[in-house]
Amino acid sequence: MPDNSISRVAIIGFGEAGGIFAKDLAARGIDVSVFDILFNSTRQRQPMLKKAKACGVAAARNLKECVENAELVISAVTASSDLDVARDVGRILGKGQIFLDINSVSPETKRKAAGHFARIGARYVEAAVMSPVPPKAVTSSHVAG
Repeated sequence: MPDNSISRVAIIGFGEAGGIFAKDLAARGIDVSVFDILFNSTRQRQPMLKKAKACGVAAARNLKECVENAELVISAVTASSDLDVARDVGRILGKGQIFLDINSVSPETKRKAAGHFARIGARYVEAAVMSPVPPKAVTSSHVAG
């Protein structure tokens, strides 16, 4: 039986949900890189880098560095950034990489976002977060490992 486990995850958006996912996945031994536009903010950069270090994840300098060699890319950004992130990441990903869109946006926005991945061979997965991420976070029933 083939090993379908994921060993490298990239998370775009390092707010509450992205931070919880990053920390929990890293705690399970998964190599996690994160990127957030706040890494480019003079005021927010140091607190965000400190948060990444506390979570045990690598803070990437840009989207390309973040998603490079990731088997799974999780998009946990604001609704207003969803399509921009899908477009930008869709230009970078390669065949076989998975883009998991957990953002709360309309079905039409999800369809548009998916269009950025079909032509490159990356897989787009639409997901919905149906309740607050805290306090449950990523439980063992969600991640095999």
